[in-house]
Amino acid sequence: MEGSGKLTYSKYSPDVRLSPFLICYYFFEAKFDDVKIIQSPPTGYAAMTFNFISDYDVCAGVDTEFTPSPSAVIIGQQTKNYKLRLSGHIQQIGVVFKPTAIATLLNYPLKDMVDKRVALEMAIGETESRLLFERLKNESRTDYRLALIHSFLLEAMEGYEKRMNVADLASDIILKSHGTISIEELLDQLCVSRRHLERKFTDKVGLTPKQYCRIVRMAHISNIVAHHEEIDWQDLVFKGGFHDQNHFIKDFKALNNLSPVKYHQEHAELIRLLHNNKKS
Repeated sequence: MEGSGKLTYSKYSPDVRLSPFLICYYFFEAKFDDVKIIQSPPTGYAAMTFNFISDYDVCAGVDTEFTPSPSAVIIGQQTKNYKLRLSGHIQQIGVVFKPTAIATLLNYPLKDMVDKRVALEMAIGETESRLLFERLKNESRTDYRLALIHSFLLEAMEGYEKRMNVADLASDIILKSHGTISIEELLDQLCVSRRHLERKFTDKVGLTPKQYCRIVRMAHISNIVAHHEEIDWQDLVFKGGFHDQNHFIKDFKALNNLSPVKYHQEHAELIRLLHNNKKS
C-alpha cells in the first residue's frame, strides 16, 4: 500500500449474551500519506461504526460519486461492491451485526436501508447517539471503548424477544449454509409460506430471502478470493453450487464490479500489508 504507514485491524468476539446478534467488534487504524481507495464487497451483515480523527468518503455500489460518511453510522445491506476513500489518520471502531440484529435490538428495521448508510441518531435519537460517540471519542483505550459499546448493546437487549420472528431463524440458516440453501428447503425447515417469510424478512433485513442467499453465497466466495494468495477456481465454482465457470464469473462481476481474477489482483497488495503487519 504505497504512501501509507502502519495499518492495524483487530477483531474481537462478543460475549455469550450478545453472540446471537453479533459477528464481532473491530478496531481499524491507519495513516495515509496519500488518498487511498479501498473496495469492499457485500458481506451479508449490517454494521454500526464510529469514526474518529480524520473523516472519510463512501461511494456505494449504486452511487456514482463519493459522499462524506457520518461519524457514527448504521450500515444496511450492500448489494454491490462499495468504495471507501481514505486519507490522513483514520481510526475507527465498530460492530458487525447479524442481518436481523439491528431491527431486533434497536427496533430499527432495515427495510429502506439497502445500499445506504444513515447517522446513528436516526435509530437511537440525537442525544443518545451524541453522548455515546463523545464517550467513545474521548476514551483512548480500545478495551474501554469496547466495554462502552458492550454496555450500550446490553441495554438495547431489553424486550428484544418481542421483536424476534421467523426472519431471525431464516437468516441464521442462510448464513450457516453460506447462502447455498434453496428457498424451498428454507420454507420446509421453517414451516411457513413464502409470502409470510418474504414479508418478515424484507422488513428486518431489507432484502428478500432469495436476494440475501445470493449476497451471502457470493460474500463467502469474495472473502476467500480476497484473503488467499492461491485460489483453486474450479473448487470455488463447485463449492458455490454454480452450474459452470461462466455463471460464476457473471454473478461475481454483478456484485463486485470486477472479474474474480481482477478482484484477487486488486486485493493482493492489501493482503501482503496485513500479513507483514501481523509478523511485525
